Amino acid sequence: MMDLSEVERLVSELLATGEMNEDTSADLERILAEARAGQSYPDDLDYLAALHARILSAGAPEANIAAPTAIHEDIETLRRENAQLRAELQDARQIISELEARLTL
Repeated sequence: MMDLSEVERLVSELLATGEMNEDTSADLERILAEARAGQSYPDDLDYLAALHARILSAGAPEANIAAPTAIHEDIETLRRENAQLRAELQDARQIISELEARLTL
């Protein structure tokens, strides 16, 4: 597992290339913020290492093909998490409504 200094170095080097699009830059900033908060996810760290290797190695042109796939997977993961959180919020609202109804009895 990567330590914080390694995450900071990889993110910094990637952003310094000036080749990251807005979404990728946002993903990198999020990965860095989570690492600083001690909440790194293995999939994100694998993505960071692979992106760094592709962009900053001799095989850099291949990274432009691979990165959108990783971003698409990240977006799909976020959509699933969002749907789960919305369902949990709806359940919580239902419980609150039931508790409020009991209080008025």
